[in-house]
This record gives sequence, structure tokens and C-alpha cells, in this order.
Amino acid sequence: MNRKKTSPQWALTTAVLAAILASVCCLGPLLLVALGVSGAWISNLAAFEPYRPFFIALTLGLLGFGFYRVYWNPKVKECQPESACANPRANQLAKKTLIIGTAFVLGLLAFPYAVPYVFMTVNATQKVAKTKQVVLQIKNMTCEACIVTVRSSLVRLDGVEEAIVTFNPPEAIIIYDPAKVTIKELMQVTTNVGYPSSVKSQ
Repeated sequence: MNRKKTSPQWALTTAVLAAILASVCCLGPLLLVALGVSGAWISNLAAFEPYRPFFIALTLGLLGFGFYRVYWNPKVKECQPESACANPRANQLAKKTLIIGTAFVLGLLAFPYAVPYVFMTVNATQKVAKTKQVVLQIKNMTCEACIVTVRSSLVRLDGVEEAIVTFNPPEAIIIYDPAKVTIKELMQVTTNVGYPSSVKSQ
């Protein structure tokens, strides 16, 4: 009976963990950059990208199981009067928890696809006199969310007026003040967040 009472919560908890693993390749680098953490080791998070479809399928399957247990399976004949499935308040709490948890999980799964539209603000018209432009080829980008991490690291540099990062092709168009920042520093900062770069054109 204990397993039947805890299985929806177990399914939801496991679904959250699977959703986090499905998004860690894109969400991880962005959060680390936001916290000021850098290092070429961050690129190791990209190793989760090939397993993303598996984690997504696992997440959706566990959510389906949770809904099955909460909305359909509690109506079993062996439900005892003092058990959780016989308590209407406990059932309502389980349903609310499942719905809120599902919204959170789906948000995690959608994050890599939505983040470029939520966080990216491109304004290439604000050019300052005496600026130059360089195009860097970026490595290790596995999804569109990576462009936010790369851009965030670049625009934090003093002297960078604008950075337009694209996933396909994987490159960054940077407008910078050569009196304040060098191309070598631009390449170093992308490498420090796990995305090595090299000069494509200037």
C-alpha cells in the first residue's frame, strides 16, 4: 500500500530529475556564466546532448504515469478507509502538486528552445566610432540556447559594443573597441565558458 501512496510523488520527482538532465547541456552553461563561473570544463556538459531525446521520453513517460496514478488508479477497490487514496484533501493536494510539477518540468524541457527568444536582445545599430568587427567561429555549440551563454560572456567584456551569435552557422559577429579589448581576449572569454573560438574573418 505504501508504494501505491508514494508512486505519483516518485514519478514526479524522477521526471524533474530527468528534465534537468535533458536540459543540463544548455541550461548548465548559462547558469554558470550568470553566476560568474567559467572554465573550459563547462563544455563537458555538452556530452549530455546525445541523450537528450532519451531523457525527454523518460520525463514524459513518468509524467504520464503520475497522471495515471492520481486521476485514474486511485479508484481501486482495495482502497482502505484510512488510506491516503480515501482522503479527498490528500487527493486534491496530489493533483495540484502534479499539475504544478508538470508545468515546471515542461518549462525545463522547453527552455533550450525558448531561451534565445527570451534572453536575446540584438541591436547591431548602436555602433561607436573607432570600433571594429570580427567574426569568430564557435565550437561545442549543441543547441540554440548555447548562443545566449556565448553572447553573455562576450558582452560582459569592457569594449564589446555588440555580439551577434548564431547557432547555424556557429559563429559570433562582434563589434568591439580595439583600444579596450583585443581579439585574443574575445577568444579567451568564449573558451573560458566552454566554447573555444577562432577568427573566421575580420
